[in-house]
Amino acid sequence: MIIGTAGHVDHGKTALVKALTGVDTDRLAEEKRRGITIDLGYAYTDAFGFIDVPGHERFVHTMLAGASGIDTALLVVALPEGIRPQTREHLQILTLLGIDRGVIALTKADLTPDRVPEVSAALRALLAGTPLAGAPMVPVSAFTGNGISELRAALSASAGPDRTTAGYPRLAVDRAFTLSGAGLIVTGTLVSGHIAVEDRLVLSPSGLELRVRGLHAHNKPAQEAVAGQRVALNIAGPKLSKDAVTRGDWVLHPDIHAPTPALDARIALLADVPRALRQDTMVHLHLGAAHTMARVSLLDRERLEPGEAAPVRLTLPRPIGALAHDRVVLRDTGATHTIGGGVVLDPFPPRRGRRTPVRLAQLQALETADAEGALRGVLAVAPGWTDQGAFMRARNIPAAVRGGLVASVRAIAAGGLVLAPAAFEASRNAVLATLAQYHRASPELPGLQAERLRLSLPDRLPVAGFLGVLDALRQQGAIAQDGPWFRLPNHRISLSPRDEKLWLVARPLIAAERFRPPRVREIAVALKVPENAMRTTLKRLTRMGQLVEVAPDHFFLRETAAEMVAIAADAVDGEGLLTAAAFRDRLDNGRKVAIQILEFFDKAGVTIRSGDVRRVRVDRLGMFG
Repeated sequence: MIIGTAGHVDHGKTALVKALTGVDTDRLAEEKRRGITIDLGYAYTDAFGFIDVPGHERFVHTMLAGASGIDTALLVVALPEGIRPQTREHLQILTLLGIDRGVIALTKADLTPDRVPEVSAALRALLAGTPLAGAPMVPVSAFTGNGISELRAALSASAGPDRTTAGYPRLAVDRAFTLSGAGLIVTGTLVSGHIAVEDRLVLSPSGLELRVRGLHAHNKPAQEAVAGQRVALNIAGPKLSKDAVTRGDWVLHPDIHAPTPALDARIALLADVPRALRQDTMVHLHLGAAHTMARVSLLDRERLEPGEAAPVRLTLPRPIGALAHDRVVLRDTGATHTIGGGVVLDPFPPRRGRRTPVRLAQLQALETADAEGALRGVLAVAPGWTDQGAFMRARNIPAAVRGGLVASVRAIAAGGLVLAPAAFEASRNAVLATLAQYHRASPELPGLQAERLRLSLPDRLPVAGFLGVLDALRQQGAIAQDGPWFRLPNHRISLSPRDEKLWLVARPLIAAERFRPPRVREIAVALKVPENAMRTTLKRLTRMGQLVEVAPDHFFLRETAAEMVAIAADAVDGEGLLTAAAFRDRLDNGRKVAIQILEFFDKAGVTIRSGDVRRVRVDRLGMFG
């Protein structure tokens, strides 16, 4: 269990931790000189790990970095002074962070024991309506030792269930330093999963790869640490250094490394703040051990009154690591007062449509903490599908159990999407109706290519998701595919007997020199048929998807076009650039024909030309099959 102190400056938090553990958590020379805590301090016993936080108002940002990782709060109030400003603010922060277990220590009881009833009554009034309303109060004296055993027993009794180790590991870094002979050490609270020696992880948001050389859990050497423990990791990596690590970073599994510049959250404004929160107000945002500025955009109103809660978009100046239901705390622009906080609903929000009724309904569904309930809720509202990767990453769902989660809500996974059965059925019906209408209007044509078919539908899925739906429909036998063309299974295009006979002898000529096939006139001469008749047949075969007309009267087999696209992708240089010379050399078909092919690729969107070089679009590699 990790216990975090809270309370006003000079109320005896550090002395109390020392009385409980024997460890003086003030380690900095300035802390010793001034007699106050400035940075986070740590102490351990067999049963507890303590995070001692500063109480001075100037160091609330440091207090927040430590408080985000605790299980139980130790709220310290000195009897001689009673409730003070940081007593109130620290209590507000504990409430905003969702910390619902704690013990109240009434310190310096040896100086003013007669004030216990008065201070206790004032605290009960202050705690009313907060998660700590029923927390036990223990008068103690760190100087005489009176009450320490009772306090220790109260802390033990406050322990809740162990944190779940499900999910990938996430460690919130609150300190980094180097040790002679060991190298780089990072410390923090492991908020999910487990970490073992030799694990390969990532420092986020920088993305630096690292290896765990060794670790301590609760200040003891160990081979593995689990969620809920204070952990020190000895890490190494090719680009790692102390300067590369900052408080607020995460050490985590690569699958959940996804820094985000914006968060959708539900925020509550404290009831005692002096004014409403207006659109686009700049605030200080604290998440985990991270601290950054954020612009608050209200999504369902123009101003948020004190005591109200609302969905918001938090736009950040730099990407940070965040997942769904991480807690956030907001302080005012001058960082002098805590004004509110809440939970992240979607760490990967869409750029557009943030204030639409559809989006607000999605956010309401995402308020459910349980992943299964949230997924079921999101699929129950428009559009009836969600991005599988983004949802699973946001909820820290490991890849091995994602299929089970989808199955548990009776959804359908296709092309990176999770779709409600009704949404899949709607897409299916729309695809079949569109193809049927197209076949009636153009019976001589083979069908529609995927992108044109997608753009013809009233409710457009993302490209990858739509391709996944098409693949599922093809596997069901609901549609058929000929190269890049999709059609209904009963739709057939057949050549006339004359064209069939002509194609039978023309195809070998085109295939013989597939990268430089003969032109229409040359084929017509070779087969001793009229040029116009040959051209008409080849154009009909192009509409059927058998050929591709790369240049006027220059037809290539469709499979050859697909092969040339693959060659172009493979011929790029180290910077991803394709030159005509490199492409010509790979095809060995002469500069003129190679240029014609590249210009055709430009028009088809396979390549993007910039001067004398091109970039190959990886999303169009399958355009010709």
